[in-house]
Amino acid sequence: MNRHLQNFLAVALWCLAACATHRPCVPEAPIKAPAPAPVAIGSVSLVNDELGFVLIRTGETPEAGSALQARSREGVETASLKVSSEQKRPFIIADILKGKPHVGEVVTK
Repeated sequence: MNRHLQNFLAVALWCLAACATHRPCVPEAPIKAPAPAPVAIGSVSLVNDELGFVLIRTGETPEAGSALQARSREGVETASLKVSSEQKRPFIIADILKGKPHVGEVVTK
């Protein structure tokens, strides 16, 4: 076999092997961190539908304007709440932004 032909075949085989093992340079999608689990901070003690607020019994003092959620025993969100500036431990008041909270539901942040 001709020496040039041997060299050509060797280079061609090398290129085929290199192409077969080469993975395309495709950027991987960034892995999103799972959303943090809701943390229970208290429970709904009173609901005033007329004025649109709830009284929450809690051991914490969340900052006014903080977002909270009322959740059923099954963990389903029933209402979105916003902490008011009115607080008298162990109770805080939160405005009902949407949904329908019920007495006894867990409040999470």
